[in-house]
Amino acid sequence: MNVFFRSPILRAILLFVLTSCVYLLTMMPDLGFTDSGELATVAHTLGIAHPTGYPLYTILAHVWSLLSPFSTVVDLNLFAVITTSLSISIFSLLLDEVLHFTNLELEYKGIISSSTALTFAFGSTIWSQATTLEVYSLQLLLFMVTIYLFIKAMKHGGMSNYMLMWAFILGISFTNHGTTILLAPAMIVGYFLDWKTGKFRFTNDAMRGILTLIPLFIGGLLFWIYLPIRSAQGPIVNWGEVHRSWDAFSYHAFGKQYQVWMFNAGTAKENLPTYWSSLIDMTAWILLIPTLFGLYHSWKVNRSLCIFGILLIFGNLVYALNYGIHDIETYFISGFIGIFLFIAFGLYGLLKNRMQYHYVLLFLPFINLGLNYTENDKHDDRSVSSYISLMIDPLPKHSVIISSQWDYLCSGFLYKQIVEGYRPDIIMLEKELLRRTWYPIQIKRQYPFLHRIDKQLNSFVDELQKFESEVPYSVEILQGRYVNVINALIDSSIANGRPVFITTEVLQSEPNLAQSYAKVPQGLAFRILLPPPSGLPELPLQLLNADFDPLIHSIEGKKNHLYEGLASITANQVLNLAQYAWMTGRLKEANAYLNISERLNKDNTTLYQLRQAITDSPNGPQSNIQK
Repeated sequence: MNVFFRSPILRAILLFVLTSCVYLLTMMPDLGFTDSGELATVAHTLGIAHPTGYPLYTILAHVWSLLSPFSTVVDLNLFAVITTSLSISIFSLLLDEVLHFTNLELEYKGIISSSTALTFAFGSTIWSQATTLEVYSLQLLLFMVTIYLFIKAMKHGGMSNYMLMWAFILGISFTNHGTTILLAPAMIVGYFLDWKTGKFRFTNDAMRGILTLIPLFIGGLLFWIYLPIRSAQGPIVNWGEVHRSWDAFSYHAFGKQYQVWMFNAGTAKENLPTYWSSLIDMTAWILLIPTLFGLYHSWKVNRSLCIFGILLIFGNLVYALNYGIHDIETYFISGFIGIFLFIAFGLYGLLKNRMQYHYVLLFLPFINLGLNYTENDKHDDRSVSSYISLMIDPLPKHSVIISSQWDYLCSGFLYKQIVEGYRPDIIMLEKELLRRTWYPIQIKRQYPFLHRIDKQLNSFVDELQKFESEVPYSVEILQGRYVNVINALIDSSIANGRPVFITTEVLQSEPNLAQSYAKVPQGLAFRILLPPPSGLPELPLQLLNADFDPLIHSIEGKKNHLYEGLASITANQVLNLAQYAWMTGRLKEANAYLNISERLNKDNTTLYQLRQAITDSPNGPQSNIQK
């Protein structure tokens, strides 16, 4: 055991094996939420992903999927397992480096770094990156490598090979995810610190060193060239059509569309509870104590390291707390690395004179493992695929469906249709993406039928181009042409015998759509129909014989807002079916749908109101009036 704890490489290997086993046991077997389907499609086809494009992830994921024997989505879920596990191994090596500033024996340093890294691995925010495909698992690995090389370079001093490798990896890291910028405060200040004395050193050698590093940093950034080169080849997923111009490339690569969510009043206040909840899931409360001790002891041991850790946390919080997106948890990762650096020092401070109890630290990871297992166990989670099947399977051939459910439907269906060849007859239009100039180009390539509405599309894109180019435009004209495009699509589709469906949230957000049509719930969407001469059309409502069990099982007990949102949106649409069945005199069907809705979401007040209304008027809403 002593030999093991004295060997950083042996410990790193064992940590990789241990975390990989746990992550594999809890890995999602299929598609996940949000960008999972799109990223898998882009990796499979070597396409262009949503901003900021993620060229590094796309290339590495594509190569990995060629080497692995499974389906693309399973391959990339495995890729997340491997990259996250490697991150934990490197974190243990990083912790070894920072603990070398102390006077602890090598064995004790090994125990602290191992237990701290493994506890970090089973924190909920980190664990969630390993169970399904996303770019953040690779970004975590790049964070760890970048910080590890930086610490090694600062300890070594001067222009070492560690510093040269750091500059190159830092550049590469930017081509995976823009959150690399969150390391800037810690690394800029850390570069100008003397890590032996803790004093700032604005010397000529330090300034000349920057000039030496710039070419290597730019070399790492060259992965960005992939975007315009591949975009010009017209891949089936070509988000942004970035080869069109420098403006199109920079708009995409710099994520300019996200700037509207940054540093708005009140965002920090809204994100603070999420941060606190994520912090508790990472530290299980008990580790907040060594965090505070760690601040004190790291300052005593090495002030430069303490400043570096503080700036890792501070640089993260200034940005992440002021970024208004719903999945903000992953943006806290670089700050959590800083917190766990202090936790390692805190454990050192608490036990440096009580090392006879050092093996107690090996039980720390089991706290997070037990507390976070249920939430992160996704080994039988097929919620997204089940929802897509429930939505798409009942649709008649050659249907058109208009939706903005990117998190649950559109991204996943993109993968299933393009990669798996599922329902190639269906035209899926993402309503919000239609507000981008590149999207009409892509959907017309994928669905040639849409050339029928070129006139409306071209007129809309002309005005939309003004918006994207930041020149004066008319909000009223732009919105009017946007609605005209969708209405033209509906008219053209119905005239040519294509059934048209629209999901609930689209009808709620765009009241001017399909105003001259009847909207009838059928399946998990509304079918758009020419209005009947009188009464309500009694369409088959479908889904009574559908298997909801995989979806219900997957969302049971999950507290994440995406699971809760999926349960709610599905339950509400099933309630629409129940209400329509009741309105058209199909009481048995109405009650069956009510039962399905209750299984999905028991806390829906509308469910009980409708059940009571059906009980009071079993022959339909008119029967109560007749009484």
